[in-house]
Amino acid sequence: MTPLPFPLDITEEADADIEEIGLYFARQAPDVEERFYLAFNKTICRLASSPDLGECCRFRNPKTKGMRVWQVDGFSNYLVFYRSKDNMLQILRVIHGARNYETIFNNE
Repeated sequence: MTPLPFPLDITEEADADIEEIGLYFARQAPDVEERFYLAFNKTICRLASSPDLGECCRFRNPKTKGMRVWQVDGFSNYLVFYRSKDNMLQILRVIHGARNYETIFNNE
């Protein structure tokens, strides 16, 4: 991964999301799995350089305050939910856009 302009924190939930997506692609088409990981890393580098790129999310859960969302480069169905705080990029979740992510965040 390219060095980031500030620290990165990937939550346990996001790490599990990324692993689950990778396993899905590994079963479907192994070459896509590698492309996804590369695209995810590229996306994270882009967000770290410009954390205000993503659209602000407005969910009822107060824990989501300051959260933004951005698509994984080349995998527009996959959304990175993140927060930039105190010079740190925190990756909260990586979720397929077809899922009801509002319910996911409001129930956490």
